[in-house]
Amino acid sequence: MDLPTAWNPDDKSTYTHLSVDSSGLRVNHEDLIMSDVVGAIRANHPIPPQCKLFYFEVDIIMGEGKNKWIRIGFCEKEVNLNRMPGWDDVSWGYHGDNGYFYCCSRRGSPYGPSFSTGDTIGCCLNFKNNTVFYTKNGINLGSYCKSFRVMPFYIMRITMV
Repeated sequence: MDLPTAWNPDDKSTYTHLSVDSSGLRVNHEDLIMSDVVGAIRANHPIPPQCKLFYFEVDIIMGEGKNKWIRIGFCEKEVNLNRMPGWDDVSWGYHGDNGYFYCCSRRGSPYGPSFSTGDTIGCCLNFKNNTVFYTKNGINLGSYCKSFRVMPFYIMRITMV
């Protein structure tokens, strides 16, 4: 069973330039001309539901963007990477600019604090009871979205400048 271990440089947004370092662990958003462009990337392997619990973290090390537009989420393989996590029918995401959680809709719900450079955002998918929770700098923000289907999901990270 393959687990997500790095970002997939071949599975990313087509609207902007994202580069992945040689380790596959650092993503750089390099589109300095178009400031309102979504740049998303998926992990190299899906999260298999057989894991029952899967937790990952994303360190936001620099470049928060003009509006802290960094999103961390998960999605099915078919999700368009030129859109925000959580906006499509089979994607979910925690948005750094407003602290909202988006669950398969363009309408988010208040969830946690905003986040940006210097923060570590964690995400735990619980396939036993179909819930997800996020952490900010090690603090659990509580369970959310009790309705995702048991499918293999991809980790999704998005940034805008």
